[in-house]
Amino acid sequence: MQYYISLKENKIVIEDLSSKPDCALAASLNVELMQLGYMMDKNLFDKIARLPLETAGKLYSCVLQELLKAKGADVVYKPFYTNFPQQVMEMNELDLYFNAIVHYWSYGKWRPEDKEDVRMIRFEKVDYIMLSPMSEEEFKSIFTQKISSNDSISEDDKMIVEWFIENYVDLTYPKEIPFKENLCLVAAKLLQKGENISGCINTSTDVLRIATYLSQGDISLASNTKFVSLPRKTRKILCSVLDRVISEEDINRHKNKWIRLFHNLHVGEYSPKIFAIAAKFRNNEKIKTFNSRIEDAIQKRDIKAATEMLEKRPGDFARRLDHLLRLSGKDWQTIIDSFTKIVDEISTRVLLQLLGHVKTRNNVVDKRVVFPKGMMQKAQIIRDELPPLDENCCSKLTKQIQQTLIRRFFLLPSLGKVWVDPQLANCPLPSQQRSASQALFNVGRGTRLDFGDKNILRFFVYWIGKDIDLSASLHNEDFDKIEHISYTKIKSDKYQACHSGDIVDAPRGASEFIDITIDQALSCGARYVVVNVYVYSGPYFSEHEECYVGWMTRKEIESKEIYSPKTVQQKVDLRSKSRNVVPCIFDLKERKMIWCDLVTKRRFHKPNNIESNTATIEETIQAITNLNNKTNLQELFKLHALARGKLVDDIREADIIFDINRAYKITDINSCFIIDKCEQENEEEVVGYKELSQILDKPISTLRKWQKQGVLPESNKQGKNLVWKKKQLVDLLFI
Repeated sequence: MQYYISLKENKIVIEDLSSKPDCALAASLNVELMQLGYMMDKNLFDKIARLPLETAGKLYSCVLQELLKAKGADVVYKPFYTNFPQQVMEMNELDLYFNAIVHYWSYGKWRPEDKEDVRMIRFEKVDYIMLSPMSEEEFKSIFTQKISSNDSISEDDKMIVEWFIENYVDLTYPKEIPFKENLCLVAAKLLQKGENISGCINTSTDVLRIATYLSQGDISLASNTKFVSLPRKTRKILCSVLDRVISEEDINRHKNKWIRLFHNLHVGEYSPKIFAIAAKFRNNEKIKTFNSRIEDAIQKRDIKAATEMLEKRPGDFARRLDHLLRLSGKDWQTIIDSFTKIVDEISTRVLLQLLGHVKTRNNVVDKRVVFPKGMMQKAQIIRDELPPLDENCCSKLTKQIQQTLIRRFFLLPSLGKVWVDPQLANCPLPSQQRSASQALFNVGRGTRLDFGDKNILRFFVYWIGKDIDLSASLHNEDFDKIEHISYTKIKSDKYQACHSGDIVDAPRGASEFIDITIDQALSCGARYVVVNVYVYSGPYFSEHEECYVGWMTRKEIESKEIYSPKTVQQKVDLRSKSRNVVPCIFDLKERKMIWCDLVTKRRFHKPNNIESNTATIEETIQAITNLNNKTNLQELFKLHALARGKLVDDIREADIIFDINRAYKITDINSCFIIDKCEQENEEEVVGYKELSQILDKPISTLRKWQKQGVLPESNKQGKNLVWKKKQLVDLLFI
């Protein structure tokens, strides 16, 4: 019997076997789970109690093994100073210095021989993660939801998709896979299984992504790929579908990649058409593209011509809208009118990005935060000044986008009464998950989450390999660094913060810890604490056998074990091709953890440590704490509520609740709430005035008046009932 564990959903697939219940068996497993910070809900407890002893034993081993690894409890943590943190705080600076020097002189072999003290057992309040059962059909629906995402998915989610395709033949595929990277991932896996993929391919870039995947490259195309030699059968299939969809403009977008791929595919053997186009690019012939024509018109300040061309490319229109409005000056209404013509054809994701951007555009913008596409996520601050747009222009544009989204969402099933948690205003829309690290949980970058009321923050890093350093920097309200804790400064008496000791070589694994005392740091002027992990020497994080970082919260500094898995709030695997990472920032004043998962720039001409990266760290804090130009989850869910439900202020009245836990459900957000097409619901019927009154939130007397005036669409009479189609009623939302 096989067991499937979905750690992201905290669920276990288990058969409901009807043997005699053995509650003692289930209770034993539950006790072990509680040591890791997990607990079974009643349904899972009852199912496990009914498992035969042998079957339960196998499940016990399987589940515990996975959860131990998830919490980082499958290794032994032995810091440089065995009795950290008290030992470090009590040592003088000279002893700390000489211990470090001897350790370095011995190339990491020597460590202090300290007897481990007996630690006091103190009660720690734990918010347990509840585990529940799921059916195999629910389990398979994870695949459908992930490939239905309207945004990129993480590397781990891609592995999950691959696993499902390799292990199941009866998967449910959506009518359309909306995000190209996900579509091409599925197409590449199906191609490897020998299935027909011609229906998946619509552009030349689709073929490029598939070939990139088959060569184990970056399917986002943000970086170069060394194309491998493909089997003749595969080359023939790719050239066949490419011959049907090839476009010189598409090829020109990734010209250098295509020149290499043309050679790899041996296109001359399969298609004269492709061969002729390939020859143009190999000979560096100039290709007149749509973007070049737009640029020509803008250079000549021919706004009318540029606008007319962009109406044929709605997505490009949205991305260039701000520039066009700035160029048009007081004549911005003409641009808005043109935008209105094509707004329905713009994807929901782009409209939501534009909605967030417009929020800040009636003021001068001297800097803005962008997250460039790629397998490593970096936050970049662009410091060119943008003049403000007219306030009326911003207002009209915002209203137009909101109405378009409400019309689109209206065609989805009704939500009834909806309560939206105000905390979701602190949660930007999740995006660019292709670069997300594997972790206990993932949320959108910039999301602010409560980290509890305990007074000690304990950060940890574990790795196997060369020298990796854990550091923490403390910053004031203005983001200026006022203190740091690292291998260069093991402790700070003023801030009551300390490091467990620097370890420079870890062939069999090593760990470092940092403790921050929150109330003391606050009293000394610290507002933010930034967690930093650096590769001091050695390969990228991705080239280490194992490397992860995380944090715990503790009530007291001497609270039981140094590493207690049930107090671990987050564990993040470091796999990026980089040497500097900022996993998170802590706002001590607001008691919020700000999720980053960002790679930062390295200063190559200096030692890779916290001192040489201070400017980058301060810039990162500014970037991630000032995401006012991003649409947040509260705004998204309110749009859905306005479109297909009724907002209520009292959570007890709600039929559906969007609370802070929704921030963790990234796949659900991207597949069920950021959607472009709703054809499957277009034919939903609305029967009678009462139901219509609830949907439109209008009194029945108004609807009868509209019927007489001809405002309400004609209906089909079925007996005594009046029947409308939802798609007929969209325009009534805004009367």
